[in-house]
Amino acid sequence: MPGAGQIALVTRLPALLMTPPAGAKRAERWMAEGRLAAASDLVRALAQSEGIGPIYLLAAEAEDRRHLQGLGAIAWDGPDGPFHFGRALAAFAESTGAEALAYFGGASAPLLAPALADEACDRLRRGRGPLAVVNNLHSTDWIFLNSASALAGIAHLLPTDNPLGWVLSHEAGFGVESLPASAATRADVDTPADLLLLTRHPDLGPAVRQFLAGAPGHLTHHVESLLEVVATPASTLAVIGRSSSHLWQLLERRAQIWVRLFVEERGMLASGRMTRHEVRSLLGEALDTWGPREFVRRLSEMSDAVVWDTRVWMATHGDWPSAADRFAADLGWAEEVDEPGLRALTEAILQAPIPILTGGHGVVSGSALALLEALPESGSPTT
Repeated sequence: MPGAGQIALVTRLPALLMTPPAGAKRAERWMAEGRLAAASDLVRALAQSEGIGPIYLLAAEAEDRRHLQGLGAIAWDGPDGPFHFGRALAAFAESTGAEALAYFGGASAPLLAPALADEACDRLRRGRGPLAVVNNLHSTDWIFLNSASALAGIAHLLPTDNPLGWVLSHEAGFGVESLPASAATRADVDTPADLLLLTRHPDLGPAVRQFLAGAPGHLTHHVESLLEVVATPASTLAVIGRSSSHLWQLLERRAQIWVRLFVEERGMLASGRMTRHEVRSLLGEALDTWGPREFVRRLSEMSDAVVWDTRVWMATHGDWPSAADRFAADLGWAEEVDEPGLRALTEAILQAPIPILTGGHGVVSGSALALLEALPESGSPTT
């Protein structure tokens, strides 16, 4: 029996994976294939966890549904009407009758090991009162929680999964525990760079490893050049965007390099600042004032390589670029970027004399951790 204040859990937690629409353009299709590979590895890992089961799937694409069902996932249709993350998750809790459950974005845990899932289950079992165990409080990609019926009352506050931990903590009275920061808890495949930065990680699953083996040569060369810089003593790496002190500490432990760390707008999604058009960026103002070519020229003069969360800069503008534009820009396919400002920046980055890898939050957080965890303490890449 659970102790006073504890909430009883069933032996295993049902898990729900959600996979997004694929999109029609080339960059979107490339990302969709990579995300499906990551989701495949995740289903295999969860199937080996002692604390998880069954594994349900809400897939926007029939191809994803068929493929993941073949690996053991159970298709769940979700509620009627246009997709809304909060309402879908609350409906899942209601339809299964589960007071304790797990949720994962389909490509949100490409390095998850069964033991880590079991650890999250154990934390939930030991907890008292309404509790959630998340990969990241400020930008939640996956979660284990009890008292799941409470989701119905906050569903309208959850257009995406990012604010889930924050909203449970600040609006629903949950205790929220974040698992220690590592590539396994923070790496999430949101952008092409997130996939590319996983290339050398020793815990990479077989499906993603196979997908990356077929990545375009100029992309893998970019990552190898970045690794070379990080492994070269006295080199300078610039990190721009929603990074953290944990990444800086890991850089100091794993690499003997100088770091220029420009941190802005952490929590812009979870706090709602992006939705309210309140995002501000000093570097973004410099980019807009100098223009892409001059900004990249100055950045290249003071750095040997750059990892750049360009979504902060994008959020300072009124029109958010399409997924196809964002992904094509990250892939360096400037000719496929329709938005003029982003295309100009992509062209400037392509002409830079140093490797500049752009993406979203992950490129300066979880995916960057994966890059660094591929280095031994000496700072040399693993083979």
